[in-house]
Amino acid sequence: MKRRALLAALSGSPLLLSAGCTSDETDESNTSDDSDTPESTDTSEDPDASTKACGAVEITEASVSVEYQCGTGEARMGRIEGQVENCNEELTLEIIDDGETVDEVTFEPTEQRFSVGFGEGPGQLRSIPTRGDKRVQIRGPDGESRTEATLDVSHYLDSPNLDVWRSQIERETVSVGEPVTVTFSIATFGGSASFTAALLVDGEAVATRDGTVEGGVDCQNASGPEYEFTRTFDSPGTYELTGRITVDDSSQGGDTQAIGTVIVTE
Repeated sequence: MKRRALLAALSGSPLLLSAGCTSDETDESNTSDDSDTPESTDTSEDPDASTKACGAVEITEASVSVEYQCGTGEARMGRIEGQVENCNEELTLEIIDDGETVDEVTFEPTEQRFSVGFGEGPGQLRSIPTRGDKRVQIRGPDGESRTEATLDVSHYLDSPNLDVWRSQIERETVSVGEPVTVTFSIATFGGSASFTAALLVDGEAVATRDGTVEGGVDCQNASGPEYEFTRTFDSPGTYELTGRITVDDSSQGGDTQAIGTVIVTE
């Protein structure tokens, strides 16, 4: 009783007030307010946090070859490959030509790698690139570019590809001194070219003609010139005739085809 009375008497004492022991209000004022504490930003327990980040993206291969097939037209074969770092988000691959997007496809990396091919199937690039290298760009979901590279385009119109076309021999058996006429045309399946057409007898050129041809594809008729060669033989025997095309400044792109055999009698 005496202690309770003493505390009551001293409740207004400056000594007790300075010590913070007088009332519940003082205790409450020193208690932290949880409502003012900012919430934790830790995403370690967020199951989707790992899918929202994407590290470095690198294109390791980007090439395509465009050929022409009679009956089906242009066909392309190639792919764009690369690797990513800790990325599970959907990316967009674009092909850009002269500053404009000509094709695009979305994809998701698999085991931190990606490979996008050309074709008509789902997830493939459907365009057939024109001549000249293009630019490849990969964007994230935010639309920002993650990386870019050059798409190497190998096009059938970039290089000459000539054929000896529809060759024939007017007469396959002649006498010594009688002329033999051989004809063949020049067909193209590639770029424009200057060339030399030759008639070979037993592997040696005996007559030549120079010419040029525009680029294109000859599936029905030869767009190049037709050449006629006339040859006489001084000795009886059997001779092998061959047509050959040699493209200027190129070790490839020409053609050599057997035309036939001529029998020369006395």
